[in-house]
Amino acid sequence: MISDTDNQRVIIHVKDVNDEPPYFINRPLPMQTVVQLNAAPNTPVFTLQARDPDTDHNIHYFIVRDRTGGRFEVDERSGVVRTRGTDPFQLDMEYVLYVKAEDQSGRLPSYEAEIAENQKKDSDIISVKAKSFADREIRYTLKAQGQGAGTFNIGPSSGIVKLAKELDFEDLRQPHVYSLVVTATEDSGGFSTSVDLTIRVSDVNDNAPKFELPDYQAHNVDEDIPLGTSILKVKAMDADSGKNAEIEYLVSDDHFSVDSNGIITNNKQLDADNNNAYYEFVVTAKDKGEPAKTGTATVRVYTKNKNDEEPKFSQQVYTPNVDENAGPNTLVTTVVASDKDGDNVRFGFVGGGTSSGQFVIEEITGVIRLHNKAISLDRDKYELNVTALDDGACCVNGDATIHTSTAVVVVFITDVNDNKPIFKDCPTYFPKVEEGAPNGSPVIKVHATDEDKGVNGQVKYSIVQQPNQKGTKFTVDEETGEVSTNKVFDREGDDGKFVSVTVKATDQGDPSLEGVCSFTVEITDVNDNPPLFDRQKYVENVKQDASIGTNILRVSASDEDADNNGAIVYTLSAPYNPADIEYFEIQPESGWIVLKKPLDRDRYRLRVRASDRGDPPSSADVDVELDVVDRNNKPPIWDMSTYGPVHIKENVTVGTVVTSVKARLRETYKLEAMAQDKGFPPLSRTVEVQIDVVDRANNPPVWDHTVYGPIYIRENMPVGGRVVSVKASSGIENNPTVFYRLMPGSTAQTNKFHTFYLQQRADNGFTWADIKVNHPLDYESIKEYNLTIRVENNGAQQLASEATVYIMLEDVNDEIPLFTEREQETVLEGEPIGTKVTQVNAIDKDGTFPNNQVYYYIVDSPRNEGKDFFEISMQTGEIFTKVVFDREKQGAYALEVEARDGAPSARPNSENQPNSGESRAKSFYLNEKNRKTFIC
Repeated sequence: MISDTDNQRVIIHVKDVNDEPPYFINRPLPMQTVVQLNAAPNTPVFTLQARDPDTDHNIHYFIVRDRTGGRFEVDERSGVVRTRGTDPFQLDMEYVLYVKAEDQSGRLPSYEAEIAENQKKDSDIISVKAKSFADREIRYTLKAQGQGAGTFNIGPSSGIVKLAKELDFEDLRQPHVYSLVVTATEDSGGFSTSVDLTIRVSDVNDNAPKFELPDYQAHNVDEDIPLGTSILKVKAMDADSGKNAEIEYLVSDDHFSVDSNGIITNNKQLDADNNNAYYEFVVTAKDKGEPAKTGTATVRVYTKNKNDEEPKFSQQVYTPNVDENAGPNTLVTTVVASDKDGDNVRFGFVGGGTSSGQFVIEEITGVIRLHNKAISLDRDKYELNVTALDDGACCVNGDATIHTSTAVVVVFITDVNDNKPIFKDCPTYFPKVEEGAPNGSPVIKVHATDEDKGVNGQVKYSIVQQPNQKGTKFTVDEETGEVSTNKVFDREGDDGKFVSVTVKATDQGDPSLEGVCSFTVEITDVNDNPPLFDRQKYVENVKQDASIGTNILRVSASDEDADNNGAIVYTLSAPYNPADIEYFEIQPESGWIVLKKPLDRDRYRLRVRASDRGDPPSSADVDVELDVVDRNNKPPIWDMSTYGPVHIKENVTVGTVVTSVKARLRETYKLEAMAQDKGFPPLSRTVEVQIDVVDRANNPPVWDHTVYGPIYIRENMPVGGRVVSVKASSGIENNPTVFYRLMPGSTAQTNKFHTFYLQQRADNGFTWADIKVNHPLDYESIKEYNLTIRVENNGAQQLASEATVYIMLEDVNDEIPLFTEREQETVLEGEPIGTKVTQVNAIDKDGTFPNNQVYYYIVDSPRNEGKDFFEISMQTGEIFTKVVFDREKQGAYALEVEARDGAPSARPNSENQPNSGESRAKSFYLNEKNRKTFIC
């Protein structure tokens, strides 16, 4: 029983349960706002406002479904709706967002999942688990709030939520966020509880951008529009959302660029002259998904031509060659230029005009020639600046500006091989080489100059083989001109004191020219020969009554060496009987043995030594035997007992020969010979023998020169013409008669076929031999001859000696050029002026330049049908067109050309003009340009 009571105030705080949802207070519904077309990103366009009856619950705002293509976003805390992206908004277009407000405090547990729109049907999404505190079985059920019923199902026992049907993010009938309620119920009427399940569907980049049009075109776009000019706009859409729907554009032609709005501008200067005034390229729209997808469209831009192109030469530098001796009007080259605008082009030289120095240019064709006046090409090259000007004919209503361009023509002057090598210092060559010098010893360095250029002026040296010479005594370095010995010389042997050598310098032109230099090499002496007496022993009779000082005998020794090496000094000795030396002495220089005291014995034996003055000296000895005989009592006998009278003028000059007198010594020797038998006593008988001493004739003839030449004669020397005169003395006193013979050799060069003959004549007490031409000469067949002349005296033994004549022929212009072929040619109609159609060739058999240089001409005759339609290169024979041919006007042309050589003719009645070969006719047949005919 309660007796006492007390009252106490109890304050019970009721805790708010989050049992009330938020609600929007924005009005009107549905909420609406307006956005500017060009609103910048993050521009606020609307503010969401919601209230929650529960307390202390913060409200958060979310986009539930986006039908704007990701163009807007909602701030979760503030509810501010802002723009996204940089693309402009479209006029009068409605953008729809589905948003929700949700409190964030005291919420029951909830589940969230995100799946891609391409998730496979029946795939597991999420597993929801509930706990029974009564340990009962739990059954799960799933219910959609709003749209999405039947999209998902849940395993009743497992709580696993599965996708029940396929999703499509772009299907407007399907939400992007599914709000589901999962209920867990205990078996047998137990408790149940529910939980929210939110499944968000994410976009997959499964749609490619698509252009509004498959083909975009822009017409009449000026080719000279400024860079960056807008040409057209393309637009593509992507059904995906977010970045998968964001598009960037690309173009395939770098002449153009495109921005993010699809506006195409020119990135480079356009050119209506290329691609037929038409540009076609592909524009690509590419989304920002991963991986990205693309769509394409074709863009065609048609440009309008303006006169904005300058003529262009086919090459910036032309390098033709022209011979230095080219004549007036010679074709140099043809410059070619074209204008992409289609304008006509005219040519000239920089500075104006069609003439520049030695050159002229044809205004229409671009053909450059030498001037038609006298030409002097004295430089290595000429540089011409050529202009090409258009006439603006392409664009009548356009820019009338005349455009020009320039090119350089460098005309190289080709050297013609018209100068032969010359040894300018040849007259000063007097080399020496010591006899015995080893093979290869240097002799002299020769030098020849050639005023031509290039290979025509490059000289190589060689040795000219001397007539009758076995082998080459010298060699020469073909590059340096260094002459060296090719043998060991013996001055006292066959080589002699002087050796002739001829060096030839040949240039490298085609044909080559040559020059020669002949000089004499002196073989200097060394003391390699001892003195040699003219007898092995001297035996002489000495008159018994010879007086003191009488010249008894003269010994003679010779030394083949030169100078001091050949200067002889005589000394006398008496090795057999020393007393004999008392009677004689010898003159050291002359070799005369002189009597010193009266003779008193029958015989004297002496020895003479001949020593040269070399260092060291060489010497030789000879014995001298002197027999004493009775004195000679027979005086000389005059040829005449009386000479005269001799008549002379009173004013005759001192030294004039008045007359000649002659006496001879008729020396007669009488001997007594005895024949005795061997009987006993022996019997004998004597007989007198008389010997008369007469003059001996054992000397051979002596030539003025043993080698004549080289002697240069022209190949057209007439038969009977004198080549050279030679002379020899008989070698016999009082008998000057000699006989000459021209010896035939074994080859044509050595007179095997009697090309030359000899004619003997007397002149001023001497007998000469004239060598004359017996048959016509031809330089092109044989260029040199090596003749041997023999001379005999009229002595008892008819001794002989020989000399050599070396004859060189000089070429004359006696051959005419001959064409090598006769042809027909085909010319295509419509070919430009200056087109090469053929080349003729002629050969001149002359052996030297310029006799064999060939020049070509078109015959200037009324009969020459093609003379006005073709032109020819004088140097090369190349034939070029002078007009553009039309086969329909005339189908064939005959052209007559002529070849002339380069020097006055040596043929009779030539009137000092070059030789001309027979003219050659060529036939040209015209073909249509797309056909080719071969004429055999």
